[in-house]
Amino acid sequence: MALSIASGVQDTETNLADEHVIDMDPKIGMKQDDTAQFMTILNKLPSRAATQVKCNWLEDEYMPIQSTLASGSITATGQTAISVAAGEGAYFRVNDILYVAETGEKLLITAITTDALTVTRSIGGVAAATASTGSQLVLIGNASPQGADTGTLKATKRVLGFNYSQIFRNPAGFTGTEAEAELYGADDPAREIAKKAVEHRRLLEGALWVGGRDFTSNAPSSVGFMGGVSEFLTSNVFSTFGTLSLSGFDVKMQQIFQQGSMEKVIFAAPTAAGALSRLLANNWVMARPEDNVYGAKVNAFVNGAYGVSVPVIVKREWGAYSTAGFSLGGAVFVLDLQRLSRRPFRNRDTRLLPNRQGNGEDKVVFDYLTETSFELKNESAHGVFWGVTG
Repeated sequence: MALSIASGVQDTETNLADEHVIDMDPKIGMKQDDTAQFMTILNKLPSRAATQVKCNWLEDEYMPIQSTLASGSITATGQTAISVAAGEGAYFRVNDILYVAETGEKLLITAITTDALTVTRSIGGVAAATASTGSQLVLIGNASPQGADTGTLKATKRVLGFNYSQIFRNPAGFTGTEAEAELYGADDPAREIAKKAVEHRRLLEGALWVGGRDFTSNAPSSVGFMGGVSEFLTSNVFSTFGTLSLSGFDVKMQQIFQQGSMEKVIFAAPTAAGALSRLLANNWVMARPEDNVYGAKVNAFVNGAYGVSVPVIVKREWGAYSTAGFSLGGAVFVLDLQRLSRRPFRNRDTRLLPNRQGNGEDKVVFDYLTETSFELKNESAHGVFWGVTG
């Protein structure tokens, strides 16, 4: 080795570069935080293990008591034949009494043919009056004649709900040498294991919102696809909502709160959350640091017309998406926590599987694996606003 001599004062560049201990912050900065709040909440809610790739549940409801006048309406005070909205004639029986909300008149049903009703007008003290198409009809009881038979027997049928289990996997691997090398921060694979845990939760959360329910039969490699929230909602889906208005939002929220429990939570994209805070300035209450819903941080509360404060959770990661169409960037979900549950497959809930490398391979391979499904009951107890732009 050749002798090297330095003369004079030495500075930081005199020594060999490899002699310097690197000034390295041991904490690695991650670009995004773990914001899988929906997964956090579902993990705290009661769940039941799935034992088949298809998860089934039953839903039921009480006999409806509301309908509307179909086209033709009540155009004359002496009219005794009326029509209700398609399919809603089945709600009623002969001798039922209907209240016409528009006029206050009461009608006695004397005959039913599909959605066409024959009625006796002006039961009680309110005179017969015209009523427009779309007027609400409310069932307020029935009046059975003395000595009459039971009449037509009716009951709602139970409805089958179902979803499929989906296998989620997040693997990573290193050579045996790299696995033992000393690194700043945390050594691989420990560092990558921590990252993969968060990435795994993020994928689960994405599927829980917009996953598609499906199953591909292809033995021995059949594939299940778990349907997310958006796959089940049909009644309270408000598309291309655009700019929020106070009256428009309140009417839709009232519709959602009409069904299910009062334990609802709003999940909102940043654009939509900002619009809500400006729109509901007098009813928007900032959350305290300790406020949370089943372990998920609450950003604010909306004081509703039903005497409850609805927690608002801002989905910050949705801010990276467009607000157009059915993109999460313009979404506001309103979910009933009493009608949601996660259905992890028996003995296959989220777990870290070590030593997945092949025999004889000089590698260290691990795999995060979750096989799970998701249950959403009574879809009309939930709702979604799409395309909120401000």
